[in-house]
Amino acid sequence: MPFLIDMIYDLNTPCDFFDIELSKGDILNYYTQFLSLFATSILGVIAVFQTYKGQKKTDEINQLQLSIARRELAMAEKQYHEKQIVNKMLPKFDIKLNGYRGVYCDLNLSIKNVSDISVYSFTSISFDVYRDGKKVEYPMRWKIKFQTLMKNEKQNCEFMTPNMQDESSGKRICWENVELLWKFSCEIDTSEKVFFAAKLLVKDTNDINEDYWCVERIG
Repeated sequence: MPFLIDMIYDLNTPCDFFDIELSKGDILNYYTQFLSLFATSILGVIAVFQTYKGQKKTDEINQLQLSIARRELAMAEKQYHEKQIVNKMLPKFDIKLNGYRGVYCDLNLSIKNVSDISVYSFTSISFDVYRDGKKVEYPMRWKIKFQTLMKNEKQNCEFMTPNMQDESSGKRICWENVELLWKFSCEIDTSEKVFFAAKLLVKDTNDINEDYWCVERIG
């Protein structure tokens, strides 16, 4: 390209419009800056694409791990209900509602290990909301920053739940007959994985239910 610029520069201009006072060095400098801008733009596009691709891959891996955990839960539930295994040395939990935004939106829960054994690899599997017996569809997300619960240890969990009210003619109508269902798993000292379901019934979301959740082993 510099050779081409050198050849064209020495040609006579067809009209005065193209007769400009630029040296060959100025033209080559503009050309270099253009190439630099073009290269930077291409690298920027590639970086954005790679970031998007990496995030998509991470989301796929997270979904796959969650899918595997749910399949394990389904199998464990089936085996547990078939055999009804009794094990006295199982963890026990106290779960309680700490607070929320709006009307039962973005719940903050506390969970305490009230047994004499520690649990490891604590994993949240699902958090479902039912209204009048019907499952409420919403983007299921949570924040759990621990994997281990020692004896008498207490931790907090956050769940991004929908705002449990309706708007009608400018009036707020709270939901009734709401059931919150949290399923999770953990491992005990024997490396056995156990599954639990925690439930809370809320008759009216206008009222705060500070009762302890009903927790039972399901697998």
